[in-house]
Amino acid sequence: MKTILVPLDHTAAAEHTLAYANKLAVRWPAEIVLLYCYPGAGPGQPATNLPEQEQRLRSLVERLRYQQLTRQDGRRIRYRYRVLAGCLHDHAATEAARCAANLVVMGLEHIDGNRQASPGNHAAAITELVSCPVLVVPPGRRTLPNRVAFTADFATLPLSVLPRLSALHEAFPVSLDLVQFYSPTQRPQRRQLKQAVTQAAAHLTWPLTTPHLLEDDAPLEGSSEFCARTQAQLLIIAPGSPAQVLQYFDRCYTTTRAYHTQIPVLVLRAAERPTAGACCEKCAERLEREQPARLLPSHAAVH
Repeated sequence: MKTILVPLDHTAAAEHTLAYANKLAVRWPAEIVLLYCYPGAGPGQPATNLPEQEQRLRSLVERLRYQQLTRQDGRRIRYRYRVLAGCLHDHAATEAARCAANLVVMGLEHIDGNRQASPGNHAAAITELVSCPVLVVPPGRRTLPNRVAFTADFATLPLSVLPRLSALHEAFPVSLDLVQFYSPTQRPQRRQLKQAVTQAAAHLTWPLTTPHLLEDDAPLEGSSEFCARTQAQLLIIAPGSPAQVLQYFDRCYTTTRAYHTQIPVLVLRAAERPTAGACCEKCAERLEREQPARLLPSHAAVH
């Protein structure tokens, strides 16, 4: 059973996130698990109004179920509800494993437990906590894509990532552009890079794939320009580090409304992140304090 985990807050943008997830659930098809983390109490503290929060979720579902879908498709979607005390960061990994989520769909401007952060920072942090792909949906009403672009460094991308992407073909049964950027200093390696893209296309079960080898010393800006030029409605990335994920949602791009911040972005984890060890309890406490700051930079920390 395919499962989509949808973390929601009670902002207006959450309606667009759920509406997009509804369309995915009908096409795949899949079950939707709605997760709301109530910030009024800590993870170990009791919360008295969780039933009220669940009722708000149910009301939202019933209001949007048939808004952009036919009545037959709306009835076909199965929902489950999870309302927990605390922040999404406290429960994301556990809930994704609990429901065996194949995909997490969340908003670009998701607010997590009243934590203020630049758009995309919370989503970037969630990609480090769950092992399944994370689809980040910007505000606004949109249709499912008819063209998808996948940008990565295919020379270093593990082939084990590609089955996760192939599994999403039923949700996005459209043409897929595989884009490899290289800098002017990498011109002697063009042949090897072309072979890497071709090998990745061969390992995908995506029926329609087109490899592209483009010269650009700024791959992020090049990805946005490529999507704008081809009118892609979905960008797939496989970043090698948390810093690369944050770059895609940097405040300068959201402020200037770069093209890639106006379309959904699907983040695939390229590899398991190594965890830093601690030599003693004091060092372990220090690492634990520093980790949230590293995953969720403040407005002042984002250039």
